[in-house]
Amino acid sequence: MEPAQYQPYPPELHDYVDGRMSAEAERDFERRLERDPSLKHQADALRSALQLLHDMPVVEPRPGFDERVIGRIRETDLADRARKQIAGAPVPLWKHVVQIGVGAAAAALVFAMVGMPGMFSDTETDPTSGTGGDGVAFVSITEDDLLPALADHVARFESLRRNVAHIQVTDENLQRELVSLELRHSDLMRRNVWLAGQVAELPPAQRAGYAAFIESLDVALRNMEGEVNGSFSERRPVNLASVNGALAAVRVPDGRVSGYRLNAPTATESDVTRIVAETKDDVALFAEVRKADYGHDHAGVIRAADLYLVSFGQGRFKDHVNAMAIAAHLRMAEPELAAKRFVARFDDYDEDLQPGQLALVKGLMSDSEFQQLQQARQDLRR
Repeated sequence: MEPAQYQPYPPELHDYVDGRMSAEAERDFERRLERDPSLKHQADALRSALQLLHDMPVVEPRPGFDERVIGRIRETDLADRARKQIAGAPVPLWKHVVQIGVGAAAAALVFAMVGMPGMFSDTETDPTSGTGGDGVAFVSITEDDLLPALADHVARFESLRRNVAHIQVTDENLQRELVSLELRHSDLMRRNVWLAGQVAELPPAQRAGYAAFIESLDVALRNMEGEVNGSFSERRPVNLASVNGALAAVRVPDGRVSGYRLNAPTATESDVTRIVAETKDDVALFAEVRKADYGHDHAGVIRAADLYLVSFGQGRFKDHVNAMAIAAHLRMAEPELAAKRFVARFDDYDEDLQPGQLALVKGLMSDSEFQQLQQARQDLRR
């Protein structure tokens, strides 16, 4: 059977087999089974599939398995190989795999990973070895595969660029500490190396824009690292103009990568509260806000910002953390809360703000986010 020939089972059949029906609905469905031999056959086949999946032996991956799988993605004749392998698998299992939404190529790769008996002959390479032999079901990497990672990378870069542009301290040690904080918590240097290898596997037409982004970002990150180290050894301030110039020169890709909305699960309140209890260092608390921002944990940004303000209501970074919390509300689609926080923490009208406050708020968000904020402020006044 070819994948295109398969017709999905009715949703209620899954509910019945999985025991998710109420007692009354289950009795009604069982009466249907008695009247419909074809439906009863499907129910029996699905039960067999579930039992087969439950009984499948799972091979514990060897150390470094994930890295080998990611690093060895290559174009092969996977589509034809997948059809042949899956067609030879027990029919109920093949049906169930398709039913839960795993495509032909992905199904073959899953079978290879778990070591399903009979899927590979004794002469083929161990599927979990990652050596690239004929027995490994490789799949070519695509732009769709990398878009989430690329979107995360772009968002982290934009956050770093904006924040470094608004480092407004004169103490050279604090200046150096803040630039180092951004480098460390963005994790861009490590991620850039990995992503460069993945992008190199894309077709040339898709690769060029992403490769340019990664290469220019590498230059900027090395400039930042060099300035931190050089300013320390030469006992001078960080050359922020040089750092910001290098960041401004990064060639950010456009198109599909800009369509992702990133939002990660928030850290638990106890985690952040524990950090507050353990330190009275405003830089350390500010770092918690930055960590949440780089992790796209918008609720975590707001919580950490509020906890910073509890301990350092007049601290050096109070305007900064307030601006970041306002941006976080916008990224959670809460423009009214963003506007209310702006009024509560800064003021209602622009002319009443202290020098630099509006520029800081605008600088820590995108143009579209700032427009949303301004509109929400106007709506609030009405």
